[in-house]
Amino acid sequence: MIKTKKSFSILNFGLGAILIIFLACSDKKSQVLTTESFENLIQDTLILSKDLNTAAISPSLAYFETDSGRFLLDFRKLHLVGYRYPEGDKGFEKFYQREGPDGLGDTDYKRALTKDGIFVIDADRKIHQANFEGKVIQSWNLPSTPTDRLYSNYTVFPNNPITYYENEIIISDVPYVMNEKLIGYEDWLVRLNLNSEEWEYISFEYPEKLREFYEDPNLGPYSHYYNSKSNQAIISFPVVDSLMILENNQTRWIDASPQESLIFKKGKTVPSGEYTIFQPDHSSARYTWITFDPFQKVYLRQVITGLKENESNSNQSYISRIIVLDEDFKKLGEIENLPNTYQGFPTPDGYYFYLGSGKVEEKVKFARVNFSSFLKP
Repeated sequence: MIKTKKSFSILNFGLGAILIIFLACSDKKSQVLTTESFENLIQDTLILSKDLNTAAISPSLAYFETDSGRFLLDFRKLHLVGYRYPEGDKGFEKFYQREGPDGLGDTDYKRALTKDGIFVIDADRKIHQANFEGKVIQSWNLPSTPTDRLYSNYTVFPNNPITYYENEIIISDVPYVMNEKLIGYEDWLVRLNLNSEEWEYISFEYPEKLREFYEDPNLGPYSHYYNSKSNQAIISFPVVDSLMILENNQTRWIDASPQESLIFKKGKTVPSGEYTIFQPDHSSARYTWITFDPFQKVYLRQVITGLKENESNSNQSYISRIIVLDEDFKKLGEIENLPNTYQGFPTPDGYYFYLGSGKVEEKVKFARVNFSSFLKP
């Protein structure tokens, strides 16, 4: 549902809609789908090198075709790096300012790399557009926080990317936790027109199931992907098997669950000195991110199913799978034995997953994966 800034009416779900959600969330397909091991899908590897100016390389890069060739772009801590693709050597770099007329602020991880420059959210109050020469082109104020929201958290990376297309930007406002004060709130996605500087909401309600997981930081925040080609907002909730699809002011639910049954475990409050804190159960199943490969035309939804034995709660210690769906949201299969829970990035040659550093700390490896085994003619 889309609302302009002058309209704040609350959407009321009827009994029929609740029944549809219940059926969609509980329905399990009986057919057996293709399951592939991650290692069997690897076509090739890409190695990028760190240097004195590059302390780390992001797991998810941005692919661009330019007059100077093909590049993979990374932007970390106000440092833009372009790696030649597929060679992997550094082609260029640029350092940006934190303060001043060309300053981007302190939250440079909340950013989007586009053909028209870099968009960076600054302190959840402004969004800046900078060019690739380090200059700020324009800045816009983000909407003030509605009274019933209490505070905004414009989360971008990695599970809620900024979408930029046709002079519009879509930004997600994601709750740190879900609770009784927020369960009825709807205005989670903000669409800003860069020409008119007007904004509107893409609104949706959290499912009732989230009431069971109040205050859990692992099981409350949603993830999303906005497909600008189909004008669909795809919302993934951590404890809901189905995806919420928002399109043409309509809401529908599509099953996107693995064949394995999932167990969602709410954490608990524990004393910590003079305070009481909430401790998530890291062994709980949860859906973590949803993305789309526009070249192979598949959606990828990752789910954590548990913890590996004798492991901590690092990215490498989770047992996770990816559900592969076609562009019409038909389930095609699953990928198991993933190396970590990081989201990768698409290119015309395949989808790249981050493998991390090997024996040589300065080298970062990515695996190129092809999904053709799921795309039967």
